[in-house]
Amino acid sequence: MKNKWILGAVFGLALLMTGCKVGNVASSQGLTDQAYLYFASSNKYEEPVVVSVDEEATFEAQVVKEKKSTIKGFTYAIRTGKRHVVVRSKGQVLYDRTVFVAPQETKKISLP
Repeated sequence: MKNKWILGAVFGLALLMTGCKVGNVASSQGLTDQAYLYFASSNKYEEPVVVSVDEEATFEAQVVKEKKSTIKGFTYAIRTGKRHVVVRSKGQVLYDRTVFVAPQETKKISLP
């Protein structure tokens, strides 16, 4: 009698453990769909420049002094793909071009 009870308990426990399975979970993580811009110049800009991307997003950006060992300073995230970038300082257009940026690419914009 005791053996039947132990056998039933083991069988019930095994049945209980197999019934508690969590469903399969698939996780897919890739690169974020962003690209980055940074602005460099051999001249020093006291004030931030105004950047317009696709005439939709406008923001102020710092310009880093370009050296042989320029370390990327301030980077600004934009959407990937073909983008029209216009950079202005004190009302004057410094840069007006269409660029293509891939995901996770950091594009250097050289200013005069």
